[in-house]
Amino acid sequence: MLRITCKRQLLYRASIGVCRTSTQRRSFFGVGEILGVLTNPAETLRQLNESRGMLKKAKEDMELSNEAKKIPPKHTFSKLPGFHGRKVEQAMLRKILSNVPKMTIIFGATSVGKTALLREVLATDDFFVIKFDLRISGFADLRSLYIVLCEQFERFFEEMHDEEMGKNKLTFKHLKLDIFRRDESQPEANYREVSVADLASLMESLQSCLLKYWEYEPKEVQEEDGQPNDNSKVKPSSQGTDTTSDSEARKVEVSDSAEQSMKQDLGHHDSEAGKDADLAKVFKKRPIVFLMDEAHKLPALVNDQLSLKVFLDTLLVLTKQDRLCHVVLSTSDSFFQHFLRSINVAQHAQILTVGDCTKEETRTYFKEQILPSVPDKLRSKLSFDELYNAFGGKLTHINDYVNSWTNTDGEMSVYESAIFVQAYTLLQFHMTRPKFETFSPLSTATSGTSTEDDSATFSPDELRHVMKTMVKLPYSRPYFELCREIGTTQVDSMIRTRILELRWTRTISPEDTAAEDVWASDGIQRPVVLPMTRIIRRAMEIVLKEEEGLQASNNIRQET
Repeated sequence: MLRITCKRQLLYRASIGVCRTSTQRRSFFGVGEILGVLTNPAETLRQLNESRGMLKKAKEDMELSNEAKKIPPKHTFSKLPGFHGRKVEQAMLRKILSNVPKMTIIFGATSVGKTALLREVLATDDFFVIKFDLRISGFADLRSLYIVLCEQFERFFEEMHDEEMGKNKLTFKHLKLDIFRRDESQPEANYREVSVADLASLMESLQSCLLKYWEYEPKEVQEEDGQPNDNSKVKPSSQGTDTTSDSEARKVEVSDSAEQSMKQDLGHHDSEAGKDADLAKVFKKRPIVFLMDEAHKLPALVNDQLSLKVFLDTLLVLTKQDRLCHVVLSTSDSFFQHFLRSINVAQHAQILTVGDCTKEETRTYFKEQILPSVPDKLRSKLSFDELYNAFGGKLTHINDYVNSWTNTDGEMSVYESAIFVQAYTLLQFHMTRPKFETFSPLSTATSGTSTEDDSATFSPDELRHVMKTMVKLPYSRPYFELCREIGTTQVDSMIRTRILELRWTRTISPEDTAAEDVWASDGIQRPVVLPMTRIIRRAMEIVLKEEEGLQASNNIRQET
C-alpha cells in the first residue's frame, strides 16, 4: 500500500511540473508574439486584413452554395402542350422499345412533329431516357462533348432515385474532374485536348454501369396485403441460346394503353396523392433509351470523324451486341443516312419515317383545336377541305394560317399567307437566278461548317421539269429514277434547299396521297421524293401557270 501511494504522489508531482513548464513556455512565446506586434504593426494589420478577406469570401461562398441548393432541377424533357393524334406512331414506338434493344433512326421533314411524338412516348414513367437535343447541344468540339456526356450520364443515374444506382454517377463525376485536374496541373501544355481514347474510356464506363443496372435486383415492395411485388417486370426468356436469353432478359414490359399513361399522370392529384408519391420513389427497372434529337448536327459540332465513329460504334455495342439500351437518332436531314453509311453504322439500324398527320387526324384537330379558337361570326367561313387541300396534314401550317386569317376577319386567302409567300418566293428565286445561295442548315450540318457548297446546283430548266412532275398524280417520283433523268447532284440540291423531301421508307401512317404505295405496288420498297410540303406543291402550280402565261404573251408578241 505504501509503495502504491508513493507512486501516485510521484506521478502527481511530475504532472504538476509538466503543466508549469508548458504554462511557462506559452507565456514566453506569448510575450514574443506581443513584442512582434509592437515592433511591426503594419505587417500585423496586413495579416488581419487578409484574414478578414478570407472569412468574408468563405461566408459568400457558403451563401452561394445555399442558394444553389434552392434552385429547382431542370426538367426540359417533358410532354409538349397541344400534342394531337399520332396513335399509330405511338403504338409503333412503344412496340419497338418494349422489344430487344436496337438502333432506330427516325426521319421526318422539318416541323412534322418528331420531337413532340418522342416526348409524348418517352417523357413518361415507362422509360429511363438519356436525352440530347442538338438544337441546344452545349458542346462544339470533342472536349465539350466529353464534358456534356459526363454530366448527362451523371444526371441520368441520379434521376433513378436509387441509392445503389446513384453510385454509378460518381464514375462520371470523377471522369469529368480528372479532365479539370489535368488542365490545372499542366496549364502551359496542350492538356486541354480530349483524345479519342478518353471518349472510348468514357463510353466503356457507361457500358459497365448499364451492365450493373441490368444485374441489379431492386428491393421488392410489400403491397398492402403483405405480398411482394416484383417491380422489375423483366420478361423471362423463352429461347434456348445464351445470347438470346441475355437479350430477352433485358426486355421490359411497357404499357401501351393511353388510359394507363393518363392514370399515371393524374395519380399524383387524386385522394391518395401521398401514397402515390411514395410509390413513385420506388426504383423500378425500365427500358433505357439513348435519345439524340436533330442528330444530323453531330458531324458539324464535332469535326472529328474518328471520334464520331468511336462514339457511334459504342452505341452499336450497347444495342446490337450487349442489348443494354435502345438508341434513337431523330433527324430532319435525309442525307444523315449517307454519313451513317460512311462510318459503317447505317446497315445495323432500322429506319422509321414520320410523315404529316392523316386526313382523319387533321379533321379531328380542326374540329377540336381550331374551330373553338375562331370567333363565332367567322366559323362558317372556314372550310376544312380548303385548308387540307392547301396545307395537307401539316398542323403547324394550318394553325398559323388560321391565326392570321382570324386577325384579318377572314379576308386573307391561302395565297396571301406568309407560308405560301415563302414557298412561292423560294421557287421564283431558283427560277430567275442561275445560282442562288440558300445557306441551308441541313447541308451545312451534313457537310461541315463551310457554306461554300450551299448554292443550288440545278438549273431553272431542271427545276421546271421537276415541278411539272410533282404537280401531277401521284405527286412524287422514285428518287433514283429522277436522279437518272436530271442528275444526282441536281436532285440532292433540290432536297437540301427544301424544295423536295426524300423518304427512304414509307411513312408509319400513310398520308392521303399514299405516294409510297404507287411506287411500291410490286412489293419493292423504293425511296421517293415529293414536294417538301403541300403548300410548296401549290406554289409549284402557280409558278408553272405564270410561266405558261408569260410564254403565251411572248409568242403573241413575236407573231405581231
